[in-house]
Amino acid sequence: MTSSTAVPDPRAASTVPSVEEAQADLEAAQAAFTEAQKTERAAQQRAEEASQAAADARSAADRATARAERARGESTNAAAAADAAHETLGRLAAHAYMNNSELTGLMQLGIADPEEFQARSTGVSELMRVQDSVLAEAAESRANATNAASRADGHAAAAEESAAAAKTLYEQATTALEEASAASATANEQLQKMREVHAAAEQAQREREAAENQPDRGDRGEDDGTTDTPPPSGNGVFQRPASGSITSPYGMRVHPVTGVYKLHSGTDFGAACGAPVYAAYPGTIESTGYAGAYGNRIEIAHGNVNGLDVTTTYNHLSAFSSSPGQSVATGDLIGRVGTTGSSTGCHLHFEVLVNGDFTDPMSWLS
Repeated sequence: MTSSTAVPDPRAASTVPSVEEAQADLEAAQAAFTEAQKTERAAQQRAEEASQAAADARSAADRATARAERARGESTNAAAAADAAHETLGRLAAHAYMNNSELTGLMQLGIADPEEFQARSTGVSELMRVQDSVLAEAAESRANATNAASRADGHAAAAEESAAAAKTLYEQATTALEEASAASATANEQLQKMREVHAAAEQAQREREAAENQPDRGDRGEDDGTTDTPPPSGNGVFQRPASGSITSPYGMRVHPVTGVYKLHSGTDFGAACGAPVYAAYPGTIESTGYAGAYGNRIEIAHGNVNGLDVTTTYNHLSAFSSSPGQSVATGDLIGRVGTTGSSTGCHLHFEVLVNGDFTDPMSWLS
């Protein structure tokens, strides 16, 4: 057997950067991705706040419009009441004049006897006082109702303007979120590429070092015991945690309960209540218990996965089959599907958190 010296493929050397260069590119891509995630989270928060503000403004505008409608109705009623008072008083005065002997007699008196005229005119004065009082009250009621209707119309108009402004802000925030999400996705793709390049650079360096350290080994069938399998890029790392089709994917949506446009932080699997829920990856049960809108919730810490700190959560469960501190393997039964918490039906809400931030679970599932 003739001894030969292994020589690195010059084509590989020309296409694969050095480990130092690949490391620098990887760190830059990681920093860009981290910054893109921060921008996306801020955009998500603004979009949620703008959606809530728009919903509140629309509700306030509807209430103001309803108040204005009631005020206009009251103004119309007050005007009708005032007109009715005028008509009623006219009829009463005419009746009193036609049937009251004192009032009839007054029309036949001269002014030679002031005392008698004053005594007999008491009924007329009282009638006029009552008439003036009723008419004044009716006019005041009508004016107050008209002013109230005018103010209510002004409030309704202002509320409509606020609702329109809030809607505009919401649309702007949604556009900004879409742009931030696209930038984050692009940064993530670049990060995955840099990881692959970095792994290839390390592989090439190990091959060069192996060739330099073993110049006389000509039998390529021998193995020095060194394994060199780069970690997966992230896709297909986890097992599917439950059966059923995807009923709601990860991403921004209008919440089915609150009606607010916000991030749906996981993937929903439409499994039946009582269906098994499995651990998606080896790890340690961090917590089990009721968590408000999440309902019955399990959290599993998976530690370092491909250089990232990863946690998964399993939500809206009907039962637990695991307990905190327990170590689980991929595919272990940990609970049962349910509809606890803020839920519209039986399903599993599955989340993947990378370095504490929500990410699309489907990018991790096989």
